[in-house]
Amino acid sequence: MGDGRFALHFGIAFISLFLRTANGDVSYLIPEEMKRGSVIGNIAKDLGLDLGRLSARNARIDTEDNSIQHCGVNLNTGDMIVQERIDREELCAKRPSCVLKQELVLENPLELHRISIHVQDINDNSPQFPEDSLKMEIQESAVKGARFPLDEAHDGDIGENSVQAYALQQNDYFKLNVKTKDGGRKYCELVLDEELDREDKNEIVLLLTAFDGGSPQRSGSVEIHVTVLDANDNAPVFSQTVYKASLPENSPLDSLVITVSATDADMGLYGEVSYSFSHVSGQHSNMFSLHPKTGEVRVVRAIDYERASLYEMQINAKDGLGLASYATLIIEVTDINDNAPVIQLKSLSNPIPENVSPGTEVGIVNVQDKDSENNRQVRCSIKQNVPFKLVPSIKNYYSLVTTGQLDRELVSDYNITITATDEGSPPLSSSKTVENRPRGALWGKAFVCAKVRPAVRESAGVTPVVSAGAGH
Repeated sequence: MGDGRFALHFGIAFISLFLRTANGDVSYLIPEEMKRGSVIGNIAKDLGLDLGRLSARNARIDTEDNSIQHCGVNLNTGDMIVQERIDREELCAKRPSCVLKQELVLENPLELHRISIHVQDINDNSPQFPEDSLKMEIQESAVKGARFPLDEAHDGDIGENSVQAYALQQNDYFKLNVKTKDGGRKYCELVLDEELDREDKNEIVLLLTAFDGGSPQRSGSVEIHVTVLDANDNAPVFSQTVYKASLPENSPLDSLVITVSATDADMGLYGEVSYSFSHVSGQHSNMFSLHPKTGEVRVVRAIDYERASLYEMQINAKDGLGLASYATLIIEVTDINDNAPVIQLKSLSNPIPENVSPGTEVGIVNVQDKDSENNRQVRCSIKQNVPFKLVPSIKNYYSLVTTGQLDRELVSDYNITITATDEGSPPLSSSKTVENRPRGALWGKAFVCAKVRPAVRESAGVTPVVSAGAGH
């Protein structure tokens, strides 16, 4: 259907890249935070559609998972436009690739085009530290060259727009060492450049600034308050640098996820270890608790695989005088079959003539399941004896077609129950009943005004629900 060529579409203050593929799918490349009403591209031109028939064919933009309608289509111009705010951080968090899935649906005949909108990051977030100020306690016995890890700054953006550098305001005691973690995240540590003397100065205030690599560049700062103490020679040491745990969704509240452990070679107050989360981002906040003494991580809010399948958190262990070490906790959420299929009647012909030919499409049905893998594979069927059947069409769409001649004088209405069952264990089902009512011919003509009233009755459960009926 396409020739694989690239075309550039220019809008106000952005460039949208469009690709047409052989199977009718299209892709656009846009920046996040475009204004409502901004043109993404001319979908009618890019797909070679008849602009004059868009309205007649009820052209519309749908989402694959029936979520927020971020985009719409202008039926007069064929332009695909921004309808709701597109925030890359809200849609994809830190994932390197952010693709917004949309679908262009046309009727008479049914035609579906998948649209992939690749959302590029813009530098709309500044680096932020987890707290307004950092407090540290360092023994005066610390030797020159001693290193003290600092909480890293976090930036909602990705790539060059995320944190790229740190700077420490000039001072007499410390310099800064910037390091890179696996995955490219920048963090830093204080390096003692001059030995401390508590009797000379017992508190030092430092200003640490984090910079991103965007243009224009953004920054965020935090004050570090260093209290000089008497000797505490060892920081806590975690038993692992990275802790990993697996957790099924819908786990009961207070379920134990994992226990972290750190030890300190010092004695007494110097060796007492307490645990806390170092930094927990928005979607992870308040999902888990960490016991400050035992290191037990427990569930405190409902875990939903469809909301988040992976949690990554930083944990710190501090001794009684503030020396700290850090470990990473990764919690993987496993999916269970907790969502029944959702049946949506996308369109239904009205009226339905009693003399339509067998095989005529009279409705379009869409079936969605929010679960993953086999749990979202759905079978759709009509169980009762009616002159209609479901024909798989495109992806999760079905056409409702007639299988025989309709005669209003014999049967004036049909109750058609559509049942959808997923392949989970145990399987979940839902059903929707549609009432079709053809009316007889008028004045001897070969067509009628057939009134069809859609329905109405839905159910969901572990056992498929099937009902049927025909009346006069």
